[in-house]
Amino acid sequence: MSAFSKAMSIAWMTAASLSSIAPLAATAARAAACEEAHDPSPASEQATGINFHNETPYAFRVFWIDFDGFLKEYGLVQPGETASYNTYIGHKWMVELYASEERTECFGPIVPRDSESCQARILWDDGVGIDAGFCDF
Repeated sequence: MSAFSKAMSIAWMTAASLSSIAPLAATAARAAACEEAHDPSPASEQATGINFHNETPYAFRVFWIDFDGFLKEYGLVQPGETASYNTYIGHKWMVELYASEERTECFGPIVPRDSESCQARILWDDGVGIDAGFCDF
């Protein structure tokens, strides 16, 4: 194999490796503020609901903490919107709010405690806060 062929082969392999890495980097960055290890959601058969109300001028993402302690994205909630999910008593949820490119806030775990749907209101009043009505927070 000529030196030129070897160089082209290495360049192609490097480009292929970088293109396969790019999606992973973008995925990992989505939950940057909430990325620490989490206790997993417990097994439960008691159905309930959880509602996330966005009362801020910023978007946020909703994550469920799975049975292995990993975040599973459920949706992006825009300012003024509400997102509702079926869940189970004791399951753990996180909210990651995007105030700016440099500032994200992580809230959670937010946990429904009974069969009445949990109402988690993410608020903005000179800063970010949460009113976790009927939820443990």
